[in-house]
Amino acid sequence: QLFGLREGGGFRSHFEYARDNAPTNLGGAIFATNAALYWPVESPNRVVATSLYFTQKVADRASIAVGKFNPIDLLAADKFYGGWGTDRFMNLIFTAPPSGLIPVVFMGAVATIRTQPVSWVFMVFDPEDRTNDYLPGDLFREGVNVSVSASHDAMLAGRKTTFTLTGLSSTAEGTDYSSIASKEGTSTRSPSWNVNFEFRHNLQESTEQSTASWGLYVKAAVADGNPNYVKRSLIAGIGGNALFFGRPQDDFGVGAYYYNLSDVLQDVLNPAMVDLDDEAAIEIYYDWTLASWLRMSANVQYVDPAMGDNGHALVPALRAQVRF
Repeated sequence: QLFGLREGGGFRSHFEYARDNAPTNLGGAIFATNAALYWPVESPNRVVATSLYFTQKVADRASIAVGKFNPIDLLAADKFYGGWGTDRFMNLIFTAPPSGLIPVVFMGAVATIRTQPVSWVFMVFDPEDRTNDYLPGDLFREGVNVSVSASHDAMLAGRKTTFTLTGLSSTAEGTDYSSIASKEGTSTRSPSWNVNFEFRHNLQESTEQSTASWGLYVKAAVADGNPNYVKRSLIAGIGGNALFFGRPQDDFGVGAYYYNLSDVLQDVLNPAMVDLDDEAAIEIYYDWTLASWLRMSANVQYVDPAMGDNGHALVPALRAQVRF
C-alpha cells in the first residue's frame, strides 16, 4: 500500500534529460533512426517527466492506469518492440510503431483486462502532445482518442502464438491534405482511424527459462490516410533471446518495415513543394551481456528515406550500458 491507497496501487515515473538537439532523423528519414535521442521532444536542456501515472489493480485480472504516458514505457515488457533505443532496436518504428494517432506523450487512461482466451486493453486519451504538461486545464479540448485491443493466446506447432487486433479512432480535427494547395486556404477534417493486426509466434523456447524465447513478429496496419499521415504499414522481423548460441541473456533482432504515407499528401506535395515518398528500412542488432553490469551492442540500419531528395543511408552504431 502507498499513502493509504488500496493494495495493488502505485505511481510510476520516467524522467528524461537531453543536452541540446542531437540529430535523430539520419539520412533524411521521416521516422527517427535513434529513438534514444528522440525524447523529450523539443525540450532540450530540461528535465521532463515523459511518464507520470498512477496504476491500480481493480481485480485479479484487471488494472487501470491514469496520468501521463510515454508509449515506449507501455512496451517495456515486450520481447520485440520497446527498448528505448538503448536496448534492442534503435529505429522509432520498432521501439514504438507509429499509428498516426498516438501523440509523442499522451494523457489519459489505460485499462487492461486479462481474460481467457482473449485479453483486452482499452485506452482513452487526449489527442495533443503533452510532453511539457502536467496539470493542464484543456484536456480533450481538441477531441478524444479511443483505442481497443484484443489479444488471443494460442499454441501453434507446440509453441506460444498470439494474435492481436487493435482499432484506434480520433475525433480531433486534422489538416485536410487535399486543401493544402487550395486558393481558399487549408481546411480540416475528422475523424481519423487506424486498424492493425499483429501475429507473434515463438520459433524457439528455452526449456530452462520460461521467459526466454525468440520468434517471428508481423504487424500490418491500414489507416484513413487523410488526415492521418499514414495510409498503410507493414513491420516484420525475428528477435528475442539468443538461444541458438546458448546465451539466453543476450538479445538479437532483425526487422524490416514499410510505411506507405498518405497518398493524398504525396499527390499534393509532389513534385512542386516536396519530394515525399514512402519510407522503408532494415535494422539488425545484437546485444551482448558481458557481465551483470555491462552490456555491449552492435547495430546497423539501411534506410530508404521518405524524403526523395535523399539517397539510401547506412546507419551503423555501437552502444554500451553500464549499470551501478
